[in-house]
Formats: sequence, structure tokens, C-alpha cells
Amino acid sequence: MIKAEKSVFDEGFEISREGKEKRELIWNNNKCVGCGICYDVCPAQAIVLGPLGAIAKGIIDTFKLNIDENKCILCGLCASACPFDALNLYINGVNSKDIERYPKIKRDIEVSQETCVLCEQCEVVCPKEAIRVHRELTERSKFVVGEININKEKCVYCGICADYCPADAIILERVIPTPTNPKPVVDIRVDTERCVYCRVCEYVCPHDAIEAICYKCPLHKRIPHAKLYEDIKGETIVDKELCVTCGWCSHICPVNAIKIEKPFEGEVKIDTEKCNACEACVYICPCSALEFPEAKKKGEKVTKLVVNQNLCVLCGACAKACPVNAIKVERTKINFEREPISKAWRNAFNKLLKVN
Repeated sequence: MIKAEKSVFDEGFEISREGKEKRELIWNNNKCVGCGICYDVCPAQAIVLGPLGAIAKGIIDTFKLNIDENKCILCGLCASACPFDALNLYINGVNSKDIERYPKIKRDIEVSQETCVLCEQCEVVCPKEAIRVHRELTERSKFVVGEININKEKCVYCGICADYCPADAIILERVIPTPTNPKPVVDIRVDTERCVYCRVCEYVCPHDAIEAICYKCPLHKRIPHAKLYEDIKGETIVDKELCVTCGWCSHICPVNAIKIEKPFEGEVKIDTEKCNACEACVYICPCSALEFPEAKKKGEKVTKLVVNQNLCVLCGACAKACPVNAIKVERTKINFEREPISKAWRNAFNKLLKVN
């Protein structure tokens, strides 16, 4: 039976039956990307895809797919084929992905913390916010040493030094002037946590009211260089529940600290003549691998739609969402962790190797 209110779109539904063994097929709408791989492999034609393009663009709020419980035979093919763990088959409480006789598609991400330089670039580019870089920094005073003094007898509180300060370390304390306290600025101070003793304030002060000393030059041999994982500590953490192994992080990592295992090999082909630029593919792509390039100058002709093959997992969501069949996904290989044993299952997976 199907268990779920169809209005709860961040959840999903479950189909279960009991006989010699209890089988439960659970689908999670939140994890589902609308790729349609389950639809392609289902031997019972029990899966129906929703209006994927309209859903991705936020025009319609409904499930990305539905499963006819009267047709579904709970074989688990869809669960084995789903690269995003949106479908799971449980047999007597055990996930079929943990059962040796069931095939499993390989998909993984690993970060070498020893190699990682904590640059945070992976966190910035991740389209699913699946990576977090935590950094703990030693106090700046270990590396930034100096003195700064403002002679308040000479200072006229003009604020020129504050305007020039590249570190925004100089603060003027302003008040609303009143008849009893007519001065608009009552004090000036330096935030020594921000100040880098660059001496810009000293040079720009027209009243010779500031004196700054940087100890870096005369004491440069005494000031240590920061050491990664000693002075700068941290860790790069991947949430594998959110990660779609798109490869953004691996592609831009400056030290090759991230290794990605993708489920398929192949390429995406785009017929730009057919494309009507509706952007359904861009909205639904879980990897943010598609874009409509903008002209850099007037009159420049640019390709209507492009895909970065390095960032694509060949899931086929773009092809399924395209209303004019302008996108084809050609998979040449499935990377299995456990390959299908039976001929029927091998044939079902071979459907994914055809052009979608």
C-alpha cells in the first residue's frame, strides 16, 4: 500500500507487501532529481514521471514521479539503479544495497585531509552545499606585529585616515550634536585586531597626528611563517547524503585532494537547433553543469546551450525535462560496485547504455 500524503512534497511514499518475506520500496522525493533512470529500467512499467520541467522551474508543486502499486512487483531494480539513493528496497528490514545478490552502482567521494589545503573553494562551488570547510586560525598577533598611536591633541577627527584604511581598522565614534554637546565626533580609536600596521594612515594624515610602526621588516626573522594544520587547523567534511558526485569540487581543487567516483561514463549531446531556451534543463540539473552563455560584447554569437562534461553525472534529468527532445545522454559504461548476476537484470541495466 502507498503511505504518504501527496501534499507533502519533501517526503515521498512507500509500497510494501508481506508474504514469505516483507518487502518495502521507499521513495524520497527530496533526494530524487527526476533523472528517470528508474523509469528506464522498470520491467513492469510501474513508474510514471511527473512534469519534470515545470516542477524544476517551480511552476507546479508535485511529486517528480509516481509508482503504480498495482503494477510494481517490488523487484528492486529501480533501487539498485538509482544513483542518488532516492529509492531503497528493504527485504525483511535489510536494504537491498547491502545484499550481495543485488547489483550496486558505484558512486562515491573521498577527501584526503592530508593533501587538503583548506582553501574553501570546494565549499563555494558545491551546487548541493554538501561540503563544509572548518578552519581554526591562530591569533593574528603571532604574525602581525606593530604599534600605532593617535595623538588626539593634534587629531581634528576629519576621518581621512579611516577612509583610507585598507583594513577598516580606524573607527570614529560619532554622536548626534546637541546644544550642550555640539561636536559630531567625540573619539577615534584603532581596532588592533584588524590593524595590519601598513602605515597608510600615517602617510595620509594631513595633521601629523598618527604614528605607526611595523615590526615585520626589522624583526622578519623572528616572525614565524604560518604552518598548515599547526597554526591553521581545520577539516573538510562531505555530507554524502547531499553529495551528487558532480565533480565541481574535484575539478577545481588546486591540490587534487578530492577523488570522485561517478556512476556512468559517456557524454551529453545538445541539439542547439531544437533548443528553445526554456531553461528546464538548467533548473533540473542536480550538478549545475548546464548554462546559457552570455555574449561578452554586442553582436557576438554564442552557443545557445553548453554543458561542462566534467561536472555531469549523466543522470539524464536534463533530457527527461526537455520538452523538445534537444538533449541526448549517451552512456558508454556503468561503473558497478556489484554487477548484475542474472541475464534479466543485465538486460535491464543495458537499457541505460542506450541513447536517452
